[in-house]
Amino acid sequence: MDLKQKFIQKYHKNPEVSVFAPGRANIIGEHTDYNHGFVLPFAIGQGIQFLAAANDTNFIHIWADDLGESVTLDLQNIDTTHQNGWVKFVLQILDVLKSTPLCGFDLVFGGHLPIGAGISSSSALTCGFVAVLNQISSLNMGADDMMWAAIHAERGYGVQGGIMDQFSIINGKKGHAMLLDCASNAANHIDLHMDGYTFYLFNTNVKHNLLHTDYNLRRKECETAVATLVDHGFEIQSLRDLNVGDLSRILPHLDATLYQRASYVIEENQRVMDAIDAFESQDFAALGQLLYESHNGLSQKYEVSCPELDTLVGLTQNINTILGARMMGGGFGGCTINLVKGKLHATTISQIKADYFNLYGIHADIFEVFPSDGIMEYGLIKDGGKK
Repeated sequence: MDLKQKFIQKYHKNPEVSVFAPGRANIIGEHTDYNHGFVLPFAIGQGIQFLAAANDTNFIHIWADDLGESVTLDLQNIDTTHQNGWVKFVLQILDVLKSTPLCGFDLVFGGHLPIGAGISSSSALTCGFVAVLNQISSLNMGADDMMWAAIHAERGYGVQGGIMDQFSIINGKKGHAMLLDCASNAANHIDLHMDGYTFYLFNTNVKHNLLHTDYNLRRKECETAVATLVDHGFEIQSLRDLNVGDLSRILPHLDATLYQRASYVIEENQRVMDAIDAFESQDFAALGQLLYESHNGLSQKYEVSCPELDTLVGLTQNINTILGARMMGGGFGGCTINLVKGKLHATTISQIKADYFNLYGIHADIFEVFPSDGIMEYGLIKDGGKK
């Protein structure tokens, strides 16, 4: 049964609003966003579909189809203190918009976006739900308004992330990545010219929850490194203000751990700019090498990888058609992103899956991703018609 039929079955009416919120892949630039650096993400074709209709009450009825879970929320009594999981994200959004007049509605959502895989399922949920609220309650929010509502909601959940995920999900454009400057929030759409090359995600199926990992600690360590350098006379506001030529200058002022964190971020920002050059010159071999270098930094210097991620990256290094690979997302599990010349042969996919299963007893998922449109590029259905 498709999602529309499920909506009709549950609520005995047709949906009035439809929103598709894609997931996000990031080519390069990891853990740089909250350091005011550069990232190069794109929205992907996989995502979450939301169908909704007003119900003329003060209640929001939600059915999470993939999970088989439901909740009813009272708009006059929003309490964010006693919930977890996807309901907590929804409540945080309602809390962010609590001063905005909202109407009650019925909602079904579902899709094909793995949870905990590092492809921003939580941000797709928050951005998509904000977009539904925007349509159903006629809030007239623009892209930036929706983005910041989602960001504040996720930070209220406890994950002190940057803006990359929400920006990509809302502003993605088919065939393009976004070079996002996380200091100014300025972005340029980069035509990737991917003819003959494909990105694949390898999902470790090791689930991560950033709230319960060292993600927030890494952000704190970077802030401590900046504060330490300021105390020693460096006129900077973030690690973004340093470049690879400054590494020898900062070395004497930071302990070993803080230097490792800072040097990774500084080098990763440079890799993003080098990746832009590689796309422009169609040097995909150079781009692949940058991916491997990024993974080494994330694993050895930033220490946000895990054995399963390292293994999947390692398994690619003797496969000629795979030009580069790295862990993607917050880390501690989730996916690797892999640059492939052409398409992966079925026997290659089977061998990678078999080798991985033999080591960990876990089935890896391998699938293609393509730069796709974000929420703002998709048609929104209102009153049964195309808007």
